[in-house]
This record gives sequence, C-alpha cells and structure tokens, in this order.
Amino acid sequence: MSLDQDVVLLQGVPTFKVLAPEALRILAISAEQQRLRPGEVLFQAGDAADCGYVVAAGRLEVFSGSPGKRRGTLEALPGALIGETALLLDRPRPATAAAVEASTVMRIPRTTFLRVLESFPEAAVEMRQAFAQRVDALMRALDTVRDRLETPIRPARRGPPQAPGKPPQR
Repeated sequence: MSLDQDVVLLQGVPTFKVLAPEALRILAISAEQQRLRPGEVLFQAGDAADCGYVVAAGRLEVFSGSPGKRRGTLEALPGALIGETALLLDRPRPATAAAVEASTVMRIPRTTFLRVLESFPEAAVEMRQAFAQRVDALMRALDTVRDRLETPIRPARRGPPQAPGKPPQR
C-alpha cells in the first residue's frame, strides 16, 4: 500500500479519528507492514505487548483460551485495531490473534504512538476523553452484571406463603 492509502486506512480507525492528518502520516510512515499466512499467529495470550496492529487486508480471529477450546472469539477485518491497550500500557496480551486467511497488518509501536500524542496534545486530550467515556460505559455494564450476580435468588416455595417468624409447615 502507498503512504496515502495507509493514512486513509488509519483515518478509518475509530481510536485514531481524533488525530490530525499529520499525526496519522507519522504513524503510517513509522508503521511496519507484516504479512500473515492463513493460520499464522500474530501474537499469543501472555506475550509482551509493545504495539497495536491495524488490519490492512484479510481477516484475523482474536480469542482467549487454547486453539482447541477458543472462547470469546472476535473477528478483525480491515480497519480494525487489535491490541489497542498496548499502545498505552505495558501489559501482557490478554488474547491470541491469528490469521484466518492471508492478511496484512500495520504494526504501530507504542513508543511512536506516545510520541505522536506528545506532539499533538489536543489530540491526546480528546483521546483521553474518549477512553474515559469508554471506561465509564464499561464500568456501568460491569455494575449491572454485579447487581445481577449479587441479587439473592432462591428456589420458589411450594404451598401457601409463610407468615414472618413462623417455621415452615411440613
């Protein structure tokens, strides 16, 4: 792909929407193209994570668990950003990503991404706000799940309701 095509691809990535064209150009110039064969693993759960990947062509699966017992499988198509957290945080990969078909990804190093944010502070502020909104939405969703899990559930009683304080009749 040409540099201009790479910039257009990056413009379509939701996380990068706040970045100015010059910032996207810097990312595109510094990105490494990586080709994958069908079945080839891009990274495995537990690997060190120092970059994010934008799918340029093809299709990848991102999943947790072992290859024989995949859980939570997601499909990543062109324009998808895989490993977004690794652009900001030094944490192990939480999942495995593998090519379903011949694919090309753009590898964006964390160091480059952070330098771009330092050079474009207004974009960094917008990105922080976008991440904060996403974290807030995630926390609200987790609260809903927690509330459901903490709600006491017991088997329905058979027979007439019991008066408070009276032992059940047998």
